Amino acid sequence: MKDSILKLRELREKLCSEYDQSKTWKEAYEARDFVVQHLQELHVMIVNRKVRRQKLEDKSSFILDQLSAWSDSDCGGES
Repeated sequence: MKDSILKLRELREKLCSEYDQSKTWKEAYEARDFVVQHLQELHVMIVNRKVRRQKLEDKSSFILDQLSAWSDSDCGGES
């Protein structure tokens, strides 16, 4: 009986570990997609000489704010 319980605990730990790992990868890919999307948009804005400097500053500030917020929430600290 004790061996069965230990085996079930090991299995549970393995499943939880795999779930956490897949969740972490999913979040990492979402962060990557966010960065790529917004950097592409920023690039288009930079290339377009009609876009005002303030819009470029706002866009870059938004990207940095979002990345900073993710970092703070993951670590539980402040930047």
